[in-house]
Amino acid sequence: MAMILKYRESQKKTAAAMHPTTSDVMPFLPPSEPPIVLSPVKIARRATATALEILPKPDPNKCNAIGQQKHTIEIRSGGVIAFRVPLYQKMLVGGISGVIGLSTVFPIDLIKTRLQISNVGLSSVCHDVFAKHGVFGFYRGLGTTAVMVFPEKAIKLGVNDYFRDVFCNYDRNNETIPQQVMAGALTGVVQVAVTNPMEIMKIRLQTTESVVSPLHAVRELGWKGLYTGSGVTLMRDVPYNVIFFLSYIEIKRALTSPDGEVSRSRILGSGVAAGMLAAFAGTPMDVVKSRIQMRNSPYTNGAVDCAKRLYGEGGYGIFFRGALPRMAVQGPLYGIALLFFELQSQYLSS
Repeated sequence: MAMILKYRESQKKTAAAMHPTTSDVMPFLPPSEPPIVLSPVKIARRATATALEILPKPDPNKCNAIGQQKHTIEIRSGGVIAFRVPLYQKMLVGGISGVIGLSTVFPIDLIKTRLQISNVGLSSVCHDVFAKHGVFGFYRGLGTTAVMVFPEKAIKLGVNDYFRDVFCNYDRNNETIPQQVMAGALTGVVQVAVTNPMEIMKIRLQTTESVVSPLHAVRELGWKGLYTGSGVTLMRDVPYNVIFFLSYIEIKRALTSPDGEVSRSRILGSGVAAGMLAAFAGTPMDVVKSRIQMRNSPYTNGAVDCAKRLYGEGGYGIFFRGALPRMAVQGPLYGIALLFFELQSQYLSS
């Protein structure tokens, strides 16, 4: 009998060790509190709830109405709350937004590219494409271009948003214009390093009369050839990004109500206006870049030589060939892309 009692006593001690009560885990509770058996999951939940009660609550007034960043919370001195969205999510949202925008304006982009590498007018280009390939000719290379545009827009929108966060220390309310300029310029540098091969492949796909696969274009160019014209692409994209992002921020800020709200239509309008302005300013370098990167290009001595020869062929006007189609492409493309970028950022932050 004594052995049975000892066995039962040992079993009770083992059970008590494996299933602690509130008095074991939280000894500060009154002794009159009835014992409650807690599983490890319940203990973790109670500890989490207690921590959330102790931490200060986020103040919504510390955040912008657009693009609040709530994924990672950083408690700073003075009770300031900083919200962060991971870089990979910013890039994912930027890529998806860019593909949506591209799909809506791709025919105009194709016409713009053909105008810049030829000496004929708008009606002649449209007639030539339709006569040779029909309606679907205006979408030649859309699938491949969309695949290439995804990383480009992921960098342009996602990385720029990340740089802005880093430079202003995640406090957009105190962001300065020099910080915005630096974020745009660095975005342009990163973008060119990654997307110049995609740019030259897009031009080859849009300007060739025969069906050319991306693999064929890579074989024809070689890995070194994929960076043909990267210098002039850098000269185009760095100023473009600075003008585009700075004008978008300022236009959207001017359209934002005193309580920090801005409608979707105003976000769209801000993106369209900024895209058109930057597109017009960047057209001369875009013309030079397109001439250097086109197939069997005779302009093989660099951007300066190409610009001199183009001026001799058509004066200043030749540098703005395709400016209107370019503005018609870039304006809606970035208006739509930025609208979706803002909406998806809000969704991810909620």
